Amino acid sequence: MADNWNDEELGIQNGQFSPIVEGGYVHVDGETHILNYDTNVLSLDQDRQATEVALTAADEDQPQSSYYDSEEEEDVELSPDGILDEETIGRGMTNLGRSADGSQQVYLHTAIPGFSLKDISILANYIHLQKIEMPYNEITDLSPLNDLKYLLILDASHNKLTKLLDFSPPKNLQKVDLSYNDIEEMTDLTPHHYLMSLVLDHNKLKEIKGLENCKRLTKLSIAHNKIDKIQGLDNLPIQQLDLSHNHLKKIENIETLDRLRTINLCGNNIRSLKGLEDHDLMECIDVEDNEVIDITEIKFVKGLRMLRQLNLLRNPIQELPDYRLCILFRLQNLTQLDRHKVEVEEKVAAANMFNPPLEVIASRDHIMHVVYQFLQPSRVWDSTLPSVETPYPMLVLVGPQGSGKKDLAMKLVDEFGDYFGYGISHTTRRPHQEEKMGQDYHYVTLEKFEYDIKMGQFIQTYQYNSNWYGLQMESVECVAREGLACVVHMELEGVLTLKNTYFEPRYVLIMPLSKDSHEKRLRDRGIYSDAQMDYTLKRSDMYLEYNQEHPGFFDMMINSDDIQEAYRRLRRLVTDYLGISLTSEQSESGDDEETIVEGQQTQMGTRTWSKPSLPDSLSQPYTRGKTQSPVQSGRGILEEMSIKRRHSAARDAVSGYIPPLFEQITTQYPKTAPQTVEGQVGLNVSGDLRSFSAPVDKPLQTGEEEDSSSDDESDSTLSVASAGDMKSNSPDGSLHDGKGFNLPTDSVNPINLMDGKGTKKDLPPPLQRPPSQGRPGSEKHNILPPIHAVKAGY
Repeated sequence: MADNWNDEELGIQNGQFSPIVEGGYVHVDGETHILNYDTNVLSLDQDRQATEVALTAADEDQPQSSYYDSEEEEDVELSPDGILDEETIGRGMTNLGRSADGSQQVYLHTAIPGFSLKDISILANYIHLQKIEMPYNEITDLSPLNDLKYLLILDASHNKLTKLLDFSPPKNLQKVDLSYNDIEEMTDLTPHHYLMSLVLDHNKLKEIKGLENCKRLTKLSIAHNKIDKIQGLDNLPIQQLDLSHNHLKKIENIETLDRLRTINLCGNNIRSLKGLEDHDLMECIDVEDNEVIDITEIKFVKGLRMLRQLNLLRNPIQELPDYRLCILFRLQNLTQLDRHKVEVEEKVAAANMFNPPLEVIASRDHIMHVVYQFLQPSRVWDSTLPSVETPYPMLVLVGPQGSGKKDLAMKLVDEFGDYFGYGISHTTRRPHQEEKMGQDYHYVTLEKFEYDIKMGQFIQTYQYNSNWYGLQMESVECVAREGLACVVHMELEGVLTLKNTYFEPRYVLIMPLSKDSHEKRLRDRGIYSDAQMDYTLKRSDMYLEYNQEHPGFFDMMINSDDIQEAYRRLRRLVTDYLGISLTSEQSESGDDEETIVEGQQTQMGTRTWSKPSLPDSLSQPYTRGKTQSPVQSGRGILEEMSIKRRHSAARDAVSGYIPPLFEQITTQYPKTAPQTVEGQVGLNVSGDLRSFSAPVDKPLQTGEEEDSSSDDESDSTLSVASAGDMKSNSPDGSLHDGKGFNLPTDSVNPINLMDGKGTKKDLPPPLQRPPSQGRPGSEKHNILPPIHAVKAGY
């Protein structure tokens, strides 16, 4: 019928379709609808409301029925009598995915913990399971897992198993957790060749065995068992090993575990860390609650560069003094020690305590000597600065052993005796065959050296080759008392301390640049062993590096491969600094820098010895023997007055006149260094010490009595401790312990010699000045003028 329709019959008008009614149907735009003539259009809204009410009632009824249904489900007993059922398994199924062969879509994981299960036979039907978790049950047999060929992960902890993996091995079983069971023996696990993680904590195992062919095992945990020996782990790729809380007494048989990263040995009876060495990948070591007692045990893990965490809690080693800093000094790569984060400040403190930089050693040494000097009676030194801008002149020759610095110093004093005197240092070493007491060194015992330190007599001290060296203030004073500049020689450690004092010497580095010539010179002396020569040659590199890294630290460096050429360079340098003139007879042949005509004097330099802060017009060189006024010579009025006072004191000394101590203190200025109370008339010397302060500005008036109440006294006196009680490290970081005696500059605490009020305690009287006889250059002068010449009438 539709084939006979025309356009009008189809209702197409102006491109639009009109409704066509046919029987009980109506056709609109190609759609067919049923006509219902009984529908009342006016009641459509009412019908809609009735429908909504009906739906609401239905919705209210639905939750009610769901509630009752859930109650019924809760009443269902899961796995009655400990027999695993499908309902229990179904509720524990998770991880819907493809089966191992890819043919089915199945659940891969199941978790059935805490159901007191005894029989798990039904698991044999779920052959596609890859992960089973069934802890906290009462399982004693795992044989139902025989058919689970695709099992990868098994957690059967907290059960009652007595055998280890007693079922047919799956194809790729990788992770097994059988902790908290009753397993007493390890069986051969060779069939489980894909095993990667095995946890057997809290069982009853006494021996490790059966793992020889588990070539993929990376994690093994057998904590809280009864194992007394590490064995059966040869060549396994284990990265994490936990043998904590067993009966181990030593670490053994792990040398072949070259991939080991973490080891836990807590709660054993281990006394030594031997056996942990050579594990280059080791990152974490935990030996808490053991019997490690000696700090030397750290040497076994010192070479582990990857070690970041170390736990030594509850070991006797923690009772050692400065234990934490000691460990951090030896293991500087640690980020966590004893479960506490390692701070940067701790690493710095550890380095400063056990191997401080040379600058830190020098600072401590300087502080110690300054405090001890402060505790002594005040005294005006002959080397006191004549003015702020004119420091006392000194020349310091620095260099390693065998550089020739002492020979150059001696030769310089012999030639320039009118300008230089040799400052003799103190040492605790024995004199060599060609050395003489009082000319090369003052050779003293360690007890005497320590006593002089506590008496505040040293300017600087340092340790070298287990022996102590130091320069005393009296050594400088013996030279300054004759109006000469002091020449001393020392090692780099002593220079660093001297740099902290108020002295401003010229520092000249005497350095043999050829190691062959340096070694030959050491061998020719015949007093050094091979070990000492090797140590000295290595120290030579330290001097060169320090000179390169600290530009300007030394005023000049002289190559001492040729000692004669080295002296010629030093001689030219000294004459340049002094600003003196030399004749052609005094000059050395072969000088290319100066042209000297015979009989004619030529100025070799215009620089002054010190480093004045005055303008150049006020700091002019002078020529010895010529008289200049204060303005012409560039000296200020204060400097001239200081020189006059020193000359007056020298004339009094020549005539034999020594002013009384009372006159020295009450005068406006001291004419020379105050004398000791011995031999003075009119002073109370019956055990009371003089005031420790400098002379007061206001002199005593006639009729006034000297007030001795200002003297701060204490019930205790300074006692010199035995040198055997002093312990320290040498500057190179090694411990020196000769006959129990060590004298560290950093362990002496002079502040303890002060009472609670900050005042000085009673001290022994100061030592008398030693005579200057025997000092090189002293035989040339009886009484020498000061550094600068003045008029004879002063």
